[in-house]
Amino acid sequence: MAENYIFFIIIFLISFALVAAATPMVSRVAVINKIIDHPGLHKTHLDPKPLLGGLALFFGFALTILLFLDLDEKIITLGTATVILLVTGLLDDIYDIHPFFKLTGQTVAASIVVLGNIYLYRFMLDYFSHFNIPEYIVLGLLIGWVVLIINAFNLIDGLDGLAVGTAAIIFLAMTVLSIITGGNPNIIGVQLIGLGACSGFLLYNFNPAKIFMGDSGSMLLGFILATTHLFTIKYPFSAALVLGSIFIFAYPALDIAFAIYRRLFNRRSIFKADKGHIHHVLMSLGFSVRKTVLIIYLANVIFAILAVLLLSLDISPLFQMIIGILTALFVILLFRKLTLISLRNGVTQD
Repeated sequence: MAENYIFFIIIFLISFALVAAATPMVSRVAVINKIIDHPGLHKTHLDPKPLLGGLALFFGFALTILLFLDLDEKIITLGTATVILLVTGLLDDIYDIHPFFKLTGQTVAASIVVLGNIYLYRFMLDYFSHFNIPEYIVLGLLIGWVVLIINAFNLIDGLDGLAVGTAAIIFLAMTVLSIITGGNPNIIGVQLIGLGACSGFLLYNFNPAKIFMGDSGSMLLGFILATTHLFTIKYPFSAALVLGSIFIFAYPALDIAFAIYRRLFNRRSIFKADKGHIHHVLMSLGFSVRKTVLIIYLANVIFAILAVLLLSLDISPLFQMIIGILTALFVILLFRKLTLISLRNGVTQD
């Protein structure tokens, strides 16, 4: 067991070092080729920043996996899908492709992993078959959930260090959960490599950021987190499994849900970008970029701890129901409060 922990520490450090070394080089490539994110529209930064940080993340993540992990079917499908998603993200960063093509790339990537590992979700398929729900419906929902998390990370990538720091916290929570529940060492390795990659990139992305990871990075992180979580969830299917999965992705899930809520509330298209995300609301209260990000980090840590407890302890159905009701009430009250603050402080919905 001690040998496993030493191995895990080594791959974390290698992933960290590779991304930390690759990021300045990628930044120079972005500057030379004028792949720059300029201020304006719904953005919060004031100075142009190089994009393509997602390339550095992918480099550290992929190389460490190739060198140190067993290439089983889960890793092969994950790697294949990740390449497709990376290409989709890079095309969007460079050419600003149509949302339809971006969604297509996301759906193809999610489908490869979900459909390529159906045996992992057999307990879910069997559970829903008792309610006469066809397998293709359940598999479609799993693919949709992966796509949802990809886009949730894309949406929260609005402040220096916010998305990559959130991903690092979730990777850490998943690693702890996998170790507690006796998870597959290969998947624990993927999660620790993800943690190392995020930590290495955060050196350059925390406020004031020197580089942005772009859609290629934010979509990549959301995808790896969503799929490795699917690889680690276990029988039986229960309310605790659903709640724990929501809690572990609490901030990205809350932000995308709030985005849909406020756009419907304001009778706007749910696909129309605005400047009314949770981090914008916090900044309207007078918090700096750095303090806003740290507050959200703290919230992520609290939810991550709750998720680990829900997914690792044997909780009675009554407590599961109570937690579910309290969670629903919390979300309703939170959205009402955020909406009132937005209206009072003039947070733009355009």
